[in-house]
Amino acid sequence: MLLVRKAGGYTVSVRAPLERPHGADTLCLKFETGGGREAAAGINWLPEPELRRFIAEFERQFSA
Repeated sequence: MLLVRKAGGYTVSVRAPLERPHGADTLCLKFETGGGREAAAGINWLPEPELRRFIAEFERQFSA
């Protein structure tokens, strides 16, 4: 995961792990400006208040 800080929020890039190369799109689609492919997806604009929710969803999606 890569977060790039912007005024009041972030842009986000997500890559699924090589051993489970799926789920990046599912995660990002849970957010308004998210989308992408199974193994690589992103969120164009993640407002600051949504960061905690994103981290929790990321952990749920990619925890072993």
